[in-house]
Amino acid sequence: MKIISPCRIHMGLIDMNGSVGRIDGGIGATLDHPNCEISGKESNEIEIQFSNSIINNTPEEDLKSLHDRIYHSSKNVLKEIGQEGVYLKVNDVIPAHTGLGSGTQVSLSTGKLTSSIYGYDLDAYSIAKLTGRGGTSGIGVSGFEFGGFIVDGGHSFGKSGEKTDYRPSSASKNVKPAPLLFRHDFNWEVVLTIPKIPTEEQVSDKKEVDIFKKYCPVPEDYVNRFCRLVLMKMMPAVIENNMESFGECINEIQGLGFKGAEVQLQNSTLKNLLKHLQNTSYSGLSSFGPTIYSLGDKKEIMEQSKEFFDKEGLDGEIIVSKGNNTGYKLI
Repeated sequence: MKIISPCRIHMGLIDMNGSVGRIDGGIGATLDHPNCEISGKESNEIEIQFSNSIINNTPEEDLKSLHDRIYHSSKNVLKEIGQEGVYLKVNDVIPAHTGLGSGTQVSLSTGKLTSSIYGYDLDAYSIAKLTGRGGTSGIGVSGFEFGGFIVDGGHSFGKSGEKTDYRPSSASKNVKPAPLLFRHDFNWEVVLTIPKIPTEEQVSDKKEVDIFKKYCPVPEDYVNRFCRLVLMKMMPAVIENNMESFGECINEIQGLGFKGAEVQLQNSTLKNLLKHLQNTSYSGLSSFGPTIYSLGDKKEIMEQSKEFFDKEGLDGEIIVSKGNNTGYKLI
């Protein structure tokens, strides 16, 4: 049995103010490529194998982290369904630390495949609880299950709420995944420009936790504007297939609320790359980056990305992808 799950671009957290009694909430979309692919079968113990391409192209520390994530995800699901082991071969993964949701997708893929091998039909939300995913953004969880453009409803906030402070998903392990508010097919092609950023300049783990503490709550005016753009412009634009209207929102929200903080915390090269691409396309930072996603003339976007890479002496990838509207595929 084999599972293939999509990556996701995370366009922004809607409300990191909390004055109405909820925080988080997210907008994003799933894409066909890059993706996560794992095959598996029954076993008496947990066995994990990686393809040669993953072994050869993944730093040792990241490979160990990936192994541990898969091991614990499978172990938690096996305990839930009353089984002892599973054999898993990881054929392909979404690049880690790029803002494309690699951690959530590999955890959910592991859980779904493990349970399915033994005939159990656990949904993404059940697996997310077992594997500790979706504690802040619900885009990865709902995207895994359904695909498409997603808006989630965040979490109750305050003394009696699900959350009492502002935290990233990595530090929100015991919070249930956010409810799905809106889902629609996402039919546009997207260019992913992924520059290689030094590890010390990447935003993850403790750095991410500290950023949430420092920049939240964000001013209510920013949240109000963000909400209006999502409800009255982005969602209708997706339904009406109006890329220009949707793209105008993408460009504007790069300076709004928590997304504005995410952008401003990037190094100057990445910020300049975003501005460079916005000259000829609709471009935004996915999560904490470094991936920049762009809508528009794909040939022009690729040329502009290559031009910037050459000018700045940057290494990286430029990937043309398209909306995924099915979520995971079990084969």
